Amino acid sequence: MLVSAYASCSEFIKQAKRRSLRAQFFNVSFVGTKALADALGPDADGVMISQVMPPPSAKKFAVVREYLRAIEAAKQPPSYTSLEGFIAAKVFVEVLRRGGAASREALVRALEGMREYDLGGFTVSFSPTQHNGSKFVDLTSLGRDGRVRY
Repeated sequence: MLVSAYASCSEFIKQAKRRSLRAQFFNVSFVGTKALADALGPDADGVMISQVMPPPSAKKFAVVREYLRAIEAAKQPPSYTSLEGFIAAKVFVEVLRRGGAASREALVRALEGMREYDLGGFTVSFSPTQHNGSKFVDLTSLGRDGRVRY
């Protein structure tokens, strides 16, 4: 299990594979899926990555469909990273709409009062004792071509 940025993770995996270490490599989502796949090249095959967002191609989620329309209009490629930013921005706008713009305290109060807020198939919930907004976790695998396999 690797918990680091993509550069150090990719170097570790490459070195381990060169030394014929037969292990399953797991990374947490903040490694940056595309960056890790690009850095690994064919060594990406079989590397697992936990994801805290739905796949950026999962049209079954209304929020992903909305994101894809926005990302296509901006002529940018979809990614887990930009989807996470899109969802974070939507949450922030909702917090402001709920009166969180007046002060730091108002912002915290509005955010901590957000319970089971459905963004379109992706739900976030906060409280004074719960600051991890989502419980969504998925596990993906990279192929030799660097593509994510679901």
